[in-house]
Amino acid sequence: MSREKSREKNLVTRPTSVFTLLVLLCVSLLAGCGQSRPTDFYMLTSDHVPLNAASLPARTMAIGALIVPGYLDRPGVVVRAADGTGLTVPRFNVWAEPLQQGMRRVLSSMLAEPMLRENVTMLPMGADRPDTAYALHIEVLRMDADTKGNVVLEARWALLDRENRTMLGRGSFASSETVNLPPFGTSQMFDAIVAAESRLVQGFARDLAKVLPKTLERRVHKPDRPDRTAR
Repeated sequence: MSREKSREKNLVTRPTSVFTLLVLLCVSLLAGCGQSRPTDFYMLTSDHVPLNAASLPARTMAIGALIVPGYLDRPGVVVRAADGTGLTVPRFNVWAEPLQQGMRRVLSSMLAEPMLRENVTMLPMGADRPDTAYALHIEVLRMDADTKGNVVLEARWALLDRENRTMLGRGSFASSETVNLPPFGTSQMFDAIVAAESRLVQGFARDLAKVLPKTLERRVHKPDRPDRTAR
């Protein structure tokens, strides 16, 4: 009789032990979920002064196509390996908006005042509106930082006269800076990278603010072609 009671006791105890383990496992999983790392979101910043104008010129310009390479077309803030071959794409350090949209926002805002001085209104949206006179197309070749703190921006641009369907000018921009990076993978490291990339995009905007008025001026003062039929 004692053996039978012992067997019955074991049969009752085992399911209870399994149930206890399942409860402990669920509690552990819930505790782990509660301690997951929050996601940090980043935005490119502009140093422009908000534009205040009673009226705006009828002639308009807008950023048309803004192309970024495939390795940048992702949510994470990309970090390049020191040897230039490997990439780190973080899960918890991401852009708050698509990178193209962020660059378009910064460039448009910083070009608004310089273009206004040229009697041109810089539109905040794309150049797909039928009344847009000039389309500024931009191709970003590279914008990233490596693990040594070298931050680089390379881009090309082209300005098109939509009415006459002609290219008014084109050029390229390249700039870099070196920053002291906090420990790898920390939020402070990505803060430093995005701040440096913002400064480079701002520098690109200032460069465009110098060259675009000259490009438009050449168009306005372009001499008329001689009449080949005249004798």
